Amino acid sequence: MGARFAVTGGREGWIRTALTALGVGLGVAVLLLAAAVPHVLNAAMDRQRARTVVPAVAGSGPSDRTLLTVSADGAYRDQALRGRLLQAEGRHAPVPPGLSRLPGPGELAVSPALSALLASPEGDLLRDRFPHLRITATIHDAGLTHPGELLFYQGSDALLGPGDGVERITAFGGDGAPFRAGPLVVLIIVVSCVALLAPVAVFIATAVRFGGERRDRRLAALRLVGADRATTRRIAAGEALAGALFGLLTGAAVFLSCRVPLSGISLFGIGVFPSDVVPDPVLTGVIALAVPLCSAGVTLLTMRRVTVEPLGVTRAAPSIRRWLWWRLLLPAAGAALLLPQAIGGLSGGDAGNAQVIVGVSLLLLGVAALLPWLVDAAVALLAGLGFGGQSWQLALRRLQLTRSTAGRSVSGITVAVAGALAVQLLLTGSQDLDQPTGRPAWTEVHLQDGAVPVARIPQLSARLRAITGVREAHTVVLGYADSVRHQRALAHPAHRDDDPEPYPVTVADCATLRHLARIRDCSGGDVFLARDPEGGSLLPRPGERLALDPVGSRDDHRAPAVWSVPTTARGTTVINDSLAPRYTGPGLLATPEAMPPALLRHPGSAVLLRLDPRAPDAIEHVRNTAAAASPRIDVAAYDTDGSTDLVDATRRGLTACAAAVLLLIGCGLLISALEQLRERARTLSALDALGTPRAVLGRSVLWQTAVPVALGLALALGCGLGLGSLLLHMARRPLRADWWGILTLTGTGAAVVLGVTALSLPLLWRLMRPDGLRTE
Repeated sequence: MGARFAVTGGREGWIRTALTALGVGLGVAVLLLAAAVPHVLNAAMDRQRARTVVPAVAGSGPSDRTLLTVSADGAYRDQALRGRLLQAEGRHAPVPPGLSRLPGPGELAVSPALSALLASPEGDLLRDRFPHLRITATIHDAGLTHPGELLFYQGSDALLGPGDGVERITAFGGDGAPFRAGPLVVLIIVVSCVALLAPVAVFIATAVRFGGERRDRRLAALRLVGADRATTRRIAAGEALAGALFGLLTGAAVFLSCRVPLSGISLFGIGVFPSDVVPDPVLTGVIALAVPLCSAGVTLLTMRRVTVEPLGVTRAAPSIRRWLWWRLLLPAAGAALLLPQAIGGLSGGDAGNAQVIVGVSLLLLGVAALLPWLVDAAVALLAGLGFGGQSWQLALRRLQLTRSTAGRSVSGITVAVAGALAVQLLLTGSQDLDQPTGRPAWTEVHLQDGAVPVARIPQLSARLRAITGVREAHTVVLGYADSVRHQRALAHPAHRDDDPEPYPVTVADCATLRHLARIRDCSGGDVFLARDPEGGSLLPRPGERLALDPVGSRDDHRAPAVWSVPTTARGTTVINDSLAPRYTGPGLLATPEAMPPALLRHPGSAVLLRLDPRAPDAIEHVRNTAAAASPRIDVAAYDTDGSTDLVDATRRGLTACAAAVLLLIGCGLLISALEQLRERARTLSALDALGTPRAVLGRSVLWQTAVPVALGLALALGCGLGLGSLLLHMARRPLRADWWGILTLTGTGAAVVLGVTALSLPLLWRLMRPDGLRTE
């Protein structure tokens, strides 16, 4: 009978069922998208694993089934550029996934996104990176991790053999190294998922209760014709169950209709293929069962507090007092679950993750449970003060009559803002704290082993320095040295366990060394022993004989060069906040005149550039110049202002997702507001007939929505900061609030209130007509 009421109740019944189905459907669509995330990630990882190289057996030579390859990854503006150089050693050499044949020398196989970029005006600078190369093939989806990936395979005939980054492989499709996230990353992911999905659960629980007042009047009529209280509860549950089933169908339709458009959107350079957006079968089954059960359970729980009598319901009488103690148990239990990890530190594993999930969920659900009590207390206090105009008094009176609906409608916004604030605090506190702020940005041109001979590095540095937009260029050559006496001692088996770390060696000119250490006087031939200001540095003594690069590659059988530390070597301390961090540290600093870089067998070389921020394309000219010298040169930009691109991108992504959830909940709030206006049609008509100005009623609708939302945002701000502080304490990170992000989230919540009010005004004006008092 309840299901029949949902679909055969005339126009009013269909509208009520449609509103419930739309609200539940929006939440189900979000849950289905979340259920598709595992399949999306697994598909991307499978594609990534399919193009992982399988190295040949060590010591094996070329054969008809081997291939020489070397990575040529780079970047173009804000997008990652992946690539490989390929050189077949036989007719049956392995072919990368997504291609039918290997590109020959001078040929290029590119992904569709890279092909479109090279053909567009935005790719002018990128085309200069592939001179005299012909695009002969397009990489298919099987070889791409996402549709927008910039990937290329370049044919070559200049790879001389394994070594210096070049690999000999026999196949594509190795297992690859499994991704293992650290405890802090796992904590961020877990809390983010809970913070984004908990509001959806609250939203669905709210949506199944649309039309409650008309349902109660209909149940009172059923009581008048002889139905008992248990029957009315089952009828109400059946009606909610029917709306939830329609919501499941609506959510599936919304998911299928958004599946292809969403797959074409690239966020932070990451997208998905439409074929990958497939919900997990187990999670889909859980959603299909949980949503109807949730709707029936919420309705039965609600009906326990409503006494339906033949002549009305107790909802029209003074409401019973809300108890606070059980509402405080939810956040208290959540904090108790998180407290052990806050004291003892993060614990990995499924048990620790489950503990975090349950603890954070209880804290956020506790916010939703506290809000109705807070709205009741605040409305009672404000009504008792007796101030405000007619619109204010009308809003307060309506909130007193429908206080359950008022707090329930905005609970989703409160949970969303509280969870997003907590994750935002966690992300802000998780940034690298070792780098001070206020330093300039450096661009590193890193030369892999053998990419450019050491003798040609000064020429490359000169070409880079001549690029427009390059302010400074510093060449750095890195290596290691060990005491000759220690090397001889290692030959004796009794001393092999005593193997201290070798001394880091940095060779650079005086201008560069002044950026690395506190050096005043420097000239060609000087050597410095740089210590860490905090102590604990192990440095060689003046006059000590050192073996340079004592550990070479397996194919290098040359004896290490022996070099003596000059007796004029001076001590100094390093500057930890001046240059790229990987080149700043204690060790042996020498000028090229004192230690020729050619003495190092396998040095690490780099050119550090400072670019003019007013020339945004200078880094692209740097990349083009480096690619012309060798495709195996890496160019990386380090923003040393204390933030990382990954954390910033994650924070922006979280803010965007939280804003989307707030807009989703705003849709539900709008549906609830429209449903309440329809319930009050006769009252609004009576007020209009009595001469109540429309502006007064419009402002009352605004106050009626704004008061619960303002209380909810205040509660979310306090709970979000508290939860974020607890999570940061668990991660052993300091509290650093991102007030701009907090303002963005709270401002979005306020914008939702204004939008809901503006969109509900047309229905309000239409209902304020004397014709609404007609009764047949």
